[in-house]
Amino acid sequence: MAALGLSRGCFRTWQVAALSDHIRAGVAICWMATVKGLMTPGNNQTRGQSCFTMVHPGLSNHLDYPDVASLACPKPMLFYNDLQDALFPVPSVKEAYAKMGAVWESQGAGDRLETRLRDVPHEFNAEMQEAAFEWLGEQLGPGR
Repeated sequence: MAALGLSRGCFRTWQVAALSDHIRAGVAICWMATVKGLMTPGNNQTRGQSCFTMVHPGLSNHLDYPDVASLACPKPMLFYNDLQDALFPVPSVKEAYAKMGAVWESQGAGDRLETRLRDVPHEFNAEMQEAAFEWLGEQLGPGR
């Protein structure tokens, strides 16, 4: 079984992949960055539009978003973020990706984490969908 989600669904995807043994792989589209990188003036985190992303009171005092996502390691995970997505500042996304990459590498599973930055807005277009489903097929296909 796999999980796949866009935006808030992405947030849920990496959480369920981290917390459920039923999920063998995940594709997370357009929701990854660091807490600090998202706590900037004008971002959704500071405008009161993030109730679903803050349902774990106090968690960010101990774990950052990429820390929680890294609990999914060593499962195969594909993360997409978009360069034109104003909701997720690219430097914060890159920092989160690097943090997750270090975790997967430390567990000998670096080849099971793939992160992609696309030059598109907050979307999961047909090309991205095709690539994501092909990637999932490789992860969950026969012999896996």
